[in-house]
Amino acid sequence: MEIPISPLTLAQFQLYGLIFLLGSFSVATLSDLKRMSAQKEFMEIWILFFLSFLSYDIYIGYTHGTDWTLYAKWGLIGLFTIGIFTGLLFNIALADRFACLAVLALLTPPFVLIFIFALKIFQILLRPFLKVGFGKKRSYPFLPVVTSAVLSTLLIGFYILDWLGL
Repeated sequence: MEIPISPLTLAQFQLYGLIFLLGSFSVATLSDLKRMSAQKEFMEIWILFFLSFLSYDIYIGYTHGTDWTLYAKWGLIGLFTIGIFTGLLFNIALADRFACLAVLALLTPPFVLIFIFALKIFQILLRPFLKVGFGKKRSYPFLPVVTSAVLSTLLIGFYILDWLGL
């Protein structure tokens, strides 16, 4: 069985994975808005999710051979990881970082870029509201930003690319 890695489409398991993550993000977002932190168990699930898809891609690459999209995907994820762990892209909590990485592990290279772009746009749009309404000192809950970015990525994956005929 050949697993296609098509740059402008999301496979069914990727869409289901995003829906699963969206469910966990919605519950964790409520917790983040109330207490400025999600429960530790959410982060553990996101780490396991990320490691599972990293293992899956290593397995697929080893058994079916790799192509440029697999290298591009993990190269972009590596750059994103450097950006978030050094604070260059976002200055966010550890759980928020792993929430983002769990999503990225599912996506193809164009969708990795779409998701990162959506994160930045939603951060700019939501930060003032989240800081005033829910923030403490200089920090604010970031999971609403992640949830919004996942929703927009899902909408693009489901509808917009279909509508454009891509």
